Amino acid sequence: MPMPEFSQTSITFLHLVQDLGLEVLVPSYRPVLYLLEGAKPLLPLEGALLLTRPEGNLWRYRTASGFLLPAPDPELLEYARKEGLGVAVYPPWLKREELAKAVALRLFHLGSGLGMAGLLDLLLRLPERPFLEVLYQATGLALARVAPWEEVLGFAGPVPPQHPKEPGEGRGWLSLEAGEGVLVAYGEEEGLRQARGLLEVAARLLRVRALERSLERMREESLGGALLEGLILGEAEPDRLFAFGFTEGVEWVLALVEPKAVPGRHRLAEEQRREATLELRRRAGTFLDRLGVPYLLTTRGNRLAAMWQVHNPKKEAQDLLSALPPGSRLGYSAVHAAGDEVQNAYREALIALKAARAGEALSFSGLDPVAFVLLQQSPEDLKALVERYLPLPPKLLKTLEVYMATGSVEEAASSLHIHPNTLRYRLKRIEAALGSLSRPEVLAQVHLALKAQDLLMG
Repeated sequence: MPMPEFSQTSITFLHLVQDLGLEVLVPSYRPVLYLLEGAKPLLPLEGALLLTRPEGNLWRYRTASGFLLPAPDPELLEYARKEGLGVAVYPPWLKREELAKAVALRLFHLGSGLGMAGLLDLLLRLPERPFLEVLYQATGLALARVAPWEEVLGFAGPVPPQHPKEPGEGRGWLSLEAGEGVLVAYGEEEGLRQARGLLEVAARLLRVRALERSLERMREESLGGALLEGLILGEAEPDRLFAFGFTEGVEWVLALVEPKAVPGRHRLAEEQRREATLELRRRAGTFLDRLGVPYLLTTRGNRLAAMWQVHNPKKEAQDLLSALPPGSRLGYSAVHAAGDEVQNAYREALIALKAARAGEALSFSGLDPVAFVLLQQSPEDLKALVERYLPLPPKLLKTLEVYMATGSVEEAASSLHIHPNTLRYRLKRIEAALGSLSRPEVLAQVHLALKAQDLLMG
């Protein structure tokens, strides 16, 4: 086969893999336009370089440029020779993400004569991991992708340990909204100014990708949400969890989340509550998708129910809350490992949610046993308990709260910024209304009433 002339407008499979130093099993002079880390037969594959052995009918991949594999595959080799696709192998010790990065950088360097249009086309087709590397090579600016929950999703070049969390700019940095968090560039002012246009286009591409992922994720979540709702109601078979990755023995928790309260009973308030719940679901789905574990989501009224496989429940619940709008609160169940425990887990999460304050992620396992007992009561019963055992004006009630929390006249007086004798005088007035605080039954009544008041306020 005669070798065609290589130009700046085409990067052939053979040229690329030889430049990478890989072993060529089947040569091909097809152009390589972009990289796919996984087989996606529903997409146009013309010019695609695949880093995986595709499943199913190989005919779907006839327009690709070729394949990079960790070991020879007889069936694929025969098909590649027949269709004119290329095949090369890479060392089995080389990680696929490192190979993807190397391929992306080679595509950028070999195709740099294509100009801005070619670079943008390359960025558009690249998987996310090598995206930042190519952008870094093109601009010379260090880059970081930062999620709404402050996790660094990826970086290229020497970046600082802390990053902006919102779009904006400052001395030596530029932060752009990028769909799921921000894209932050670091460098000299002149370099940032010159690259701003390209960075803004790159940020838009990331926003488009985030929207595409969100739509795809919502389709998947709708199926899982129907199952979770059925399990909560006891109307679905727990065995169906297997289809969503919850295999036997997988540990999981169930969380309930509420957005910040929206006051009012008018139509606009209802619309704002609906939007807040939808935003809650979108952000929770983004976080759990990034977490890379099996999960299910469903909305119940203005609450979101989320069930996911856990490794570190406390950290993951807190990180999930951090990914949600400010003022949200979260209660989550104990760790479970059986599908028939979903209803119990839901009750646990509901109890924990009732005790959680705004901005708090509270575990059922870490719940105060007194709070657990009180939360079995209705809000009306809790209010009656407070009125019965705490018939005090605000100043004396505050004094009692501080004194009960410290257990010391001196510490309580210091916290209230009053003289200890003033505190003793107030305590006498409190005991005149409630009874002696030295009596165990009075202390128990006061403790329960204070906890009930705390739960009502929370």
